[in-house]
Amino acid sequence: MTEGQAPGLRERKKERTRAQIIETAIDLFLKNGYEQTTLDEVLGAVEISRRTFFRYFESKEDLLIAWMDQLIEVAREAVLARPPGEPPVVALRNAVRDTLGHLFERNLPRFVAVQQFVAKTPAVRARQGERLGHGAEAICEPLAARMGLDPRRDIAPRVLASCSVAIMQCAIEAWIACGATGDLLELVDEGFRALAGEHERQR
Repeated sequence: MTEGQAPGLRERKKERTRAQIIETAIDLFLKNGYEQTTLDEVLGAVEISRRTFFRYFESKEDLLIAWMDQLIEVAREAVLARPPGEPPVVALRNAVRDTLGHLFERNLPRFVAVQQFVAKTPAVRARQGERLGHGAEAICEPLAARMGLDPRRDIAPRVLASCSVAIMQCAIEAWIACGATGDLLELVDEGFRALAGEHERQR
């Protein structure tokens, strides 16, 4: 093993450990309930110390929203992948649709179960909202680039990025409130129609 390879190996090991903690915790939450499962029970199942745990996470709540880090990266890549000729709002709508479509390619029942925990736990819901704010930051830069604007000085890309993330959050929450039985992507479209003012024109 060369010196140049070592950091990559260490990072992969850290990612595997982090993923193991998350998956084990969610298994326990689904089996016993979120509130009923203590952090010590999670640590015992993974066989790590509290010190090790807090190298990866700030709190027990973070275990339920850790999936969002990947979703945020998917959202950023989705904005970058949109054709340059699309208007900004259309590009954002399609990027959000693509991002949520990514969920359906993974373990959707597990995602629904986690979001049901989030909906019932105010502390976790607050943490998820905070994490989504990071999502707006992540997509603001590529959005500003396609608009030819400076994300640090121009407000438009920041506002549009924040609105698109809020639409994604609202769509997920409404979908979960309806038992995750409706069309999540249609809820996204409805949110963007409201952003465009079409909701008022249809009344």
